[in-house]
Amino acid sequence: MPSNVNAFRNCIKEKELFMEEGKNEDGSIFFRVEQRLDNGGLVVLAVSFDESEEIVEIYTFNIAEINDAYKKESTIKLINELNRDYRYSKFQLDENGKVSSSYALMFEDNFNPNIVVRQLVMALNSAEEVYPKFMKLVWS
Repeated sequence: MPSNVNAFRNCIKEKELFMEEGKNEDGSIFFRVEQRLDNGGLVVLAVSFDESEEIVEIYTFNIAEINDAYKKESTIKLINELNRDYRYSKFQLDENGKVSSSYALMFEDNFNPNIVVRQLVMALNSAEEVYPKFMKLVWS
């Protein structure tokens, strides 16, 4: 079976997309890169392959941080609206007030690294679009 990780590694190398590669404790392989948003935020984009290399998850970490407990309800409301409006990115708020997004893809014998790269770009574009909405909450 050809390695989906190798195909992705070769694809990003060919496209000159420089991503750090690592291995999680569960054996999954990930690639990540920090990306500055046009509006000033700094996010971490990550692509993670499960051990079978059939499930690929795309993450955008550090979209925003909402520490004010009084703003939690407004943050959850915004996340619910965004999750309704965005098809590919699904936003979450963790217990530390950090907003991230994720999207999962499944490949069996049809892996295409270009699709993963396109989804990664869409995740970045989503972060660019929603960042000001979260900052409006932070600053209000």
